[in-house]
Amino acid sequence: MDEGYNKKGYQRALLEALDRYPTPFYAYDWGRVRAQLAHLRGAFPFARFFYALKANPRLGLLRRLRALGLGAEAVSLGEVLRAYRSGFGPDQVVWNGPVKTPEALTALKGREPLVVLDSEGDVGRVARYLPGARVLLRVNPDLPVNTHGHLATGRGESQFGVLPEAVPGLVRTIREEGLTFLGLHLHLGSALSRVEDFLEGYGVLEALYPQVGPVAVLNLGGGFGLDLPLGALQEPLESLARLYGAQVWLEPGRYLVAEAGVLVSRVVGLKETRRRYVLLDAGMTSLIRPALYGARHPILPLYPREGREEGIFDLAGPACEAGDILAREVRLPVPQEGEALAILEAGAYGASMSLTYLDTPRPLELLWTGAGWEVLRTREPWERLWEGEEA
Repeated sequence: MDEGYNKKGYQRALLEALDRYPTPFYAYDWGRVRAQLAHLRGAFPFARFFYALKANPRLGLLRRLRALGLGAEAVSLGEVLRAYRSGFGPDQVVWNGPVKTPEALTALKGREPLVVLDSEGDVGRVARYLPGARVLLRVNPDLPVNTHGHLATGRGESQFGVLPEAVPGLVRTIREEGLTFLGLHLHLGSALSRVEDFLEGYGVLEALYPQVGPVAVLNLGGGFGLDLPLGALQEPLESLARLYGAQVWLEPGRYLVAEAGVLVSRVVGLKETRRRYVLLDAGMTSLIRPALYGARHPILPLYPREGREEGIFDLAGPACEAGDILAREVRLPVPQEGEALAILEAGAYGASMSLTYLDTPRPLELLWTGAGWEVLRTREPWERLWEGEEA
């Protein structure tokens, strides 16, 4: 475990933050991020890492990760520009995604990142707008990846990448178009916990080698589940890299930051219909993963628990939606109005997917450095919710 990770110190600091800052707020433990990075580097010492901004794109976090030697993986023009703003150079940024508009391509001319081509159309557009650009070709392995359907980007019916049978021909086209072909990209999906899914994906690339030949880079994406045994992938990754004579790139996101973050929310009241509810000041606008993916986040009471009656509760937010439920059937010591809960494993795809639906300001975000709290992003001012509009 990284020496920078002090779990008990962070938990004490969280209670201090609760006294200082209005809820709801996100709080991240930098020590835990460093510990997760140490796990990855221990498992894959031969790899180069590009942090997936989509998981949590706060500039203060990006600056620290860049200082630790990571690159950045972006999926939009905005994310590329955010990476540049935090100090990453074009050689340190991988630009991914199925849609690269003429506007985005034009904006990046002369400072283009490493581009992942996602389709035959991508090849032509990138060659036209960014001649000579350094590119990878994304392979869709056409596999029944074991994760939520919204997250399974490696299934053949998804909109991502090129099916294996089309790869050799497109590699030739890329070279004919004058682009600088670096290698192949593979991303199976997110929150994967089965080693077999990764091995099957690597097998698809292995089968392509006779037709593609040696490449400089194999970018094997991310998708590492929090409970995935990383060590089981080390030898297969090294073997694949040796076959191609390639450097391995990886794109961790959720694995680095999910467990480092919590969403802290206060209890506004209790309510009983046919079910028992704890009503919170945070809901789907702050954390949409439970509503969108059916994600289950552990809940930690931040109030005294000894001697209290326990109950089974649903945790409901303020929205006018029956789906605004952060957790179902949670056993808790019965809370009182004004007490707080922490929704755990919320450091990834929490704040980054937060909404201003119902004119709800996006929440404050804090980082515990080990020495104190740093504000990564202030709570969104009310006035910003109607900025750009006229009454």
